[in-house]
Amino acid sequence: MTTNGRQFNGYDLNGKIYKFPEGVNDFLDSAFTHATLVKKGKRLLYYNIPASFDIETSSFYAEKNDGKHSEYIKQATMYIWQFGINGYSIYGRTWYEFGMFIEYLVNYAKLNSNCRLIIYVHNLSYEFQFIKNYFKWSDVFSMKPRRPVYAVSGGLEFRCSYYLSNYSLEYIGLNLLQKYKVKKLTGNLDYNLIRHSNTPLSKDELDYAINDVRVVMAYIQEKIESDGSIAEIPLTNTGYVRNHCRKVCFGEMHPDDLEERREGMNYKAIIRSLNISSDEEYEQAKRAFMGGFTHANAMYANETLSDLSVNIDEASAYPAQMAYKYFPMSSSIYIGSVDKREILDQYLKTYCCMFDLYIVNIRPRVLFENILSVSRCEFLDSAPYVSNNGRLVSCEGIFMTTVTELDFEMLEKFYVWDGIYVDNMRIYKRGYLPTRLIMAVLDFYSKKTTLKDVAGKETEYMVSKNMLNSSFGMMVTDIIRDMFEYDNEWERVSPDIADSIEKYNKSYNRFLFYPWGVWVTAHARHSLFRAILELGEDYVYSDTDSVKGFNMDKHKDWIKKYNTEIKALAIQASVRHDIPLEYFMPKTPKGKEKLIGVWEEDPPYVRFKTCGAKRYIYEQRNPENPSQLDLKMTVAGLGKKKALKYLLERFGNNHDKIFDFFENGMYIEPEHTGKLTLTYIDEECSGSVTDYLGTSSNYYESSCIHSENAPFEMSLMPQYIDYLGGMKLEVGTFVK
Repeated sequence: MTTNGRQFNGYDLNGKIYKFPEGVNDFLDSAFTHATLVKKGKRLLYYNIPASFDIETSSFYAEKNDGKHSEYIKQATMYIWQFGINGYSIYGRTWYEFGMFIEYLVNYAKLNSNCRLIIYVHNLSYEFQFIKNYFKWSDVFSMKPRRPVYAVSGGLEFRCSYYLSNYSLEYIGLNLLQKYKVKKLTGNLDYNLIRHSNTPLSKDELDYAINDVRVVMAYIQEKIESDGSIAEIPLTNTGYVRNHCRKVCFGEMHPDDLEERREGMNYKAIIRSLNISSDEEYEQAKRAFMGGFTHANAMYANETLSDLSVNIDEASAYPAQMAYKYFPMSSSIYIGSVDKREILDQYLKTYCCMFDLYIVNIRPRVLFENILSVSRCEFLDSAPYVSNNGRLVSCEGIFMTTVTELDFEMLEKFYVWDGIYVDNMRIYKRGYLPTRLIMAVLDFYSKKTTLKDVAGKETEYMVSKNMLNSSFGMMVTDIIRDMFEYDNEWERVSPDIADSIEKYNKSYNRFLFYPWGVWVTAHARHSLFRAILELGEDYVYSDTDSVKGFNMDKHKDWIKKYNTEIKALAIQASVRHDIPLEYFMPKTPKGKEKLIGVWEEDPPYVRFKTCGAKRYIYEQRNPENPSQLDLKMTVAGLGKKKALKYLLERFGNNHDKIFDFFENGMYIEPEHTGKLTLTYIDEECSGSVTDYLGTSSNYYESSCIHSENAPFEMSLMPQYIDYLGGMKLEVGTFVK
């Protein structure tokens, strides 16, 4: 099969399903007949075809009796494995059959350490826990314990397709697949029913299992075709945007263009001038880095509120900061302590500043929000402090935190104090990010905006959207981070900090500067805090790039003025970088200009209730039927679709009762939360298990994972409950 002259190596979307062992030879013949090899580096060859592996398991409690007492312990067993190659699928029921299949596969394809088959597993950490003792691993790469990105054994290279996509299989099937349409089947398999390797499977159950590897194969096949070969597919989703931006910045997209190559050399010269001076500077930058701000106004927490007309979101907030704002554009100069306010103000006004700030006896200037995270503070001499759900309200003593000049400006607007001391001040020259980097990010934004809902451009739209969303992630990737290696057990490996910084500074591949990421989020928080200050006591809730509150009419002029400022910044950036203005404000398919970084209005809330960060429920009018109120919910740790469906059924679609139920102590039974508790079992598991049909069978696992539905209880910290009670006694409950 060929398209645009490119050979697709015999991939068959509707490839036949085989059963092991009788169908193994036909399966391998079908999968590899048209397969070709591609080169990676000097010696490594990969089969240029998609392959996927998956298992289905049952978890249960088994009685263990040592003659003196008995107990029930967690156990699990695999009852079917599925393997897909090039669109064809095969399955078996036992690990013995799986081992035999691997032997057939390795011998047939002549796999070895230099000739490999990449096998994608969606959420490799799960399958790895079951198979880890069946292979001799030569290389396992993991950024977190028990979360391998890839694992290599001889000619088999298992990779995690979840890390590559950042999406569930269901989402991939519904939204990412454009050419080879395969949907994950839902509802065909009841995980609450215990099965073992001898439990008969219905056609629907078998189709459910096989479709999981078919979805992954289709996804990887589309990646092979779009990326050029399987050797070009990065390990993670962020790898895509990183590789693309590096090529743009280094002038490698069109290597025959002399002007582009010249600009690429200039970019490299800029990067070589931006170095981390020491491990102290890097650790300080890590302390200064903070992510998005998510919090609720304590005055309105646990209250059902009506008519929240302010519901605004900042359009692509992080990319907007990269396009418009200033950043550190030099290596740092170490100043040390600063003991005169006029000197401090001059630094703050002129440079990008990073410093350790000691504050004496801090108190809130405003009641509606506290912006400083307790986790970012070091309290001296165990100074007593008051917190508001993780945010510092006051401290009767001295504490230290690390900030930028942007953070300090906002601290002065939200707090008062008796005194400050500035130490370890580092300054950087202010400048704007290089033109080529901004152009790459704006290109993602422009395509995302102009291609949305355009027939025939679905793939290009999704690629641009994912790359735009990942553009910030590449900015804040740690220079130095612990890795986790597996050699019969997981082991943390900590790199040498000084050596890592030296390699970072000298790397010819480097196209970013870690402090840029620190200032991206600092600028974004600064913009968010401006909106919170504008709303004042009308402010109810915020999350990174969105603000919710009362009285839109009162704040419309400020929003309009802010957006006018953003347009002015866009014009200035357009002139500065010689980038067409339409890249900053592309038009949607309907012809509407969409300026990056402005506050956009979303539909208001009829009712809204929050119990803290990432815990809220709300009503909005249905856009197609305004008389109908749609109920929606966002709660960290709770599957909102499944839980909301349960609440609507439990309370007979009575929204009043659901709002009353949504409070501290709200309990959702395990079967309705959509969440699982996973228990990693590293010991051998064996015994006899009885399936849901009443048939018993022996099982053996060298290691496994026990999973069970997890309950959810909305519990507020006692300190937060006390704080809320004290605040409302002091200021009263505001009614809007």
